[in-house]
Amino acid sequence: MDASATTQISRPAWRGISDLQKMSLEQLREAYEKAFGKPTKSRDRKQLFSRIAKKIQADRAGQKSEDAPVKPTLKVKFTPKRTAKAAGGKKKKAAAKKTTRTRAIGQRDPRLPKVGTTITREWHGKKYLVRVLDRGFEYDSKPFRSLSGVAKAISGQIVNGFAWFKLIPREGKKR
Repeated sequence: MDASATTQISRPAWRGISDLQKMSLEQLREAYEKAFGKPTKSRDRKQLFSRIAKKIQADRAGQKSEDAPVKPTLKVKFTPKRTAKAAGGKKKKAAAKKTTRTRAIGQRDPRLPKVGTTITREWHGKKYLVRVLDRGFEYDSKPFRSLSGVAKAISGQIVNGFAWFKLIPREGKKR
């Protein structure tokens, strides 16, 4: 196909599309019904415009609208992961396997001590006592839903309650 034939096909299609841009939502819904032969329930102006414009272009090119090429709307960058060689020959340390375990709803966290146990933590020269309840914790005669809430009440900072009360092992510092 030569250049003049291409411009003859695409020019009317673009003229129809430019007319679509000026239409109101109701006019677009009517144009959709004329183009596809059925009414639409959509009230999304952009979606209607896009569908009708693709139909116009496909009809002008002699294709069915289902066969019309779909242009991607989202571009995704692919960046390969760095390998040991690409990182300057440094060997990667074997990462410890982390397993995720699921619990039934309402089941206690296995990291928690038994109900009735008192957790102690010395911080800034003062000893803090927290009692483990069936549903939560008690500190200073106040109920708390989580250890993190207790730790925040004591330290004034948002912290992991298990780590703050030293109930889980501390991960090694990275150098």
